[in-house]
Amino acid sequence: MERYEVEKSLGFLLAKTHQYFSSFFKEKLNKYSLTPPQFAMLAFLWKRDGLSQIQLGNCMNTDRTTISGIVDRLEKDGLVTRRRDPEDRRTYLINLTPRAFALQDEMEEMATQAKYEVTAMLSDGEKEQLERILRKILDAAAATRGCWSPSK
Repeated sequence: MERYEVEKSLGFLLAKTHQYFSSFFKEKLNKYSLTPPQFAMLAFLWKRDGLSQIQLGNCMNTDRTTISGIVDRLEKDGLVTRRRDPEDRRTYLINLTPRAFALQDEMEEMATQAKYEVTAMLSDGEKEQLERILRKILDAAAATRGCWSPSK
């Protein structure tokens, strides 16, 4: 039987890669006083403004308490507003402010540039292959757990 080597395990490699990506991206976000999850929420809202907190939680695959904290911080920073859904008063809809819309182009460019910097050692084909493989794993996980999928 082959001995287990943690440094060769897929979970370890993915976790360490995530740590590297997150740390690198967090440095880029410092200019905006944002965290990666806060940026992710803004990015989902740039795609579709007015999502509910529940929808944002599904998009980000994040629990309600964490989503609420992210919204609180973005609201305090003047980047989002929270209002009751006129069709369901138990639900809050999250909308971007003009300030958040004004940051969109600059921040999306920064995020794209960060992705290129972190993956500079990979060929275009390798980047595409990596993305396809990661999507395949996440899609399979979503199908078995009935939750968020990157392909949706």
